[in-house]
Amino acid sequence: MPPTDPLATRTRREGLRVGWTMLFSALSLLPLWVWQQAREPGTAVEVVTAFMEAVRDKDLDRAYGFIDTGVPAGPEAAFLHPDAIGEWDLLAVERVGADRGFEERVSVTVGTDRGTASGVFTLYEDDGEYTLRDPFQTVTLAASSYLSVQVNDRTVPTPPETTWQDWYVRQAQRTVTLLPGVYRFFGGEEVALIGDDDGSRSDPIGTPLPEPGEEAAVSLQGAVNDYVDACVEYWLTAPPGCPFATDGRVDTADRRRVEEVRDPLWTVEEYPAAAVAPGTGLYGEPVLLVEFTEPGRLALQGDATEDWDAWEPFTAACRFDGAGLHVLTDADGSIRIAPLGQTATDTCRGTA
Repeated sequence: MPPTDPLATRTRREGLRVGWTMLFSALSLLPLWVWQQAREPGTAVEVVTAFMEAVRDKDLDRAYGFIDTGVPAGPEAAFLHPDAIGEWDLLAVERVGADRGFEERVSVTVGTDRGTASGVFTLYEDDGEYTLRDPFQTVTLAASSYLSVQVNDRTVPTPPETTWQDWYVRQAQRTVTLLPGVYRFFGGEEVALIGDDDGSRSDPIGTPLPEPGEEAAVSLQGAVNDYVDACVEYWLTAPPGCPFATDGRVDTADRRRVEEVRDPLWTVEEYPAAAVAPGTGLYGEPVLLVEFTEPGRLALQGDATEDWDAWEPFTAACRFDGAGLHVLTDADGSIRIAPLGQTATDTCRGTA
């Protein structure tokens, strides 16, 4: 073995000593919150603080680790997503009252530039470890003119699965599951949802009306024309969800009153001019309606009778009725027409 160079050995030791000194000096400058995060929370207040900080920081996996109950999955978890988490500050976390056996209650206060809100969480203790009982928030959204649900920066389409009427009925019972925090629904006012005792809301959250721009006005007319074109394909006296119909009694072009129409054929002669107008839906919610500023014209042909002895061909001039059509905004900003309100019953009498 070659002899050791005393100078080299001393130099190496000096380098190690200086390196360790620099490391300890750097560690001593770390803020206190870094040391606090290095260990798992041990008290109820610490658990709630860590949980709320994880939610605020959009670290959902860490947040779920503090929850005692199961975590929703599938469609129910559509808004348990980082994009649905808004911006807010954690202002205070405090213990509430005395121990209640294996339970403790902790209050939380959060704030935004619009104000503050508070709620209370219940925690279970098991062998010195605390977990939150059920911090998930459940809210009901009022029916609206949207074909999607927007929560903060998260938008989820909700297209009709069966019929438009079924879709509309389901809207009145539409619930959303969220983590505690501050939320804007469809870009509306802030709503704070915090705590497991009164955080969830039983009253529906209203949704602001969409504001169609100039491009929407142009596309509305095309959407109405397409909707009418689909309606006239029906060989029915009252096509379902369409802005025209007959109850079977018709005033013909030659001024006869006939009834019991057979083999009806609808023909568009002039499309109605469509515009968007604010209105009220079936559940009292604000919605966008189709308003016909120019009535348009269509014709009905078929066979009918005056005396129930013979059926003869006829032609009748008919009008459109847009009272039952709603304007819906899709997730991409486009619009669609849907029959969500009152249906037409007779638009072929008194029009000759």
